[in-house]
Amino acid sequence: MLNASARDILDALENGFRARADLKGKLAELFMSRHLDGLQRDDVIDHYHWFDQDGVPDFTIWFTDGTMIQLEMKNVRSGTGPLRAETQKTRASRGDPMSRYYRVDHFEIIGACLFNATGRWDYVFARSTDLLRLATDPDYLATMQPIDPAIKHPWYRTLAEVRGIA
Repeated sequence: MLNASARDILDALENGFRARADLKGKLAELFMSRHLDGLQRDDVIDHYHWFDQDGVPDFTIWFTDGTMIQLEMKNVRSGTGPLRAETQKTRASRGDPMSRYYRVDHFEIIGACLFNATGRWDYVFARSTDLLRLATDPDYLATMQPIDPAIKHPWYRTLAEVRGIA
């Protein structure tokens, strides 16, 4: 597909920060998809759609009780310091600096992948309405969302807990 060997592709990833960040984001979505497959087998969810397009949350999930949610995936920040998820888009559209920020109603639930902090593809979840807001416009989410290592409100360990059905 790329007319390059697997070794060349791995070398490019090793030497490209942006490429690694993009790949981690896609892997977080892939492993979430597999997690959702398991929830579907266990009859927790009925089905889901995984989207790969700008401006659309990563997943739409239909639960067996008939409810539907939209889930946006984010990786926690790597490095030292407090555990936190960055809730802004990679780029803003031309002429609209606010387009880099997520509106609170863009998705119902955020899934924060803990890989950068733990080396495992585990997740925590929060309702968008419970997250911090921009000081300049409360209709938008703040750029950084702290996550208590004890995983307490507004963060939950499972989709069932964040929906209040666990």
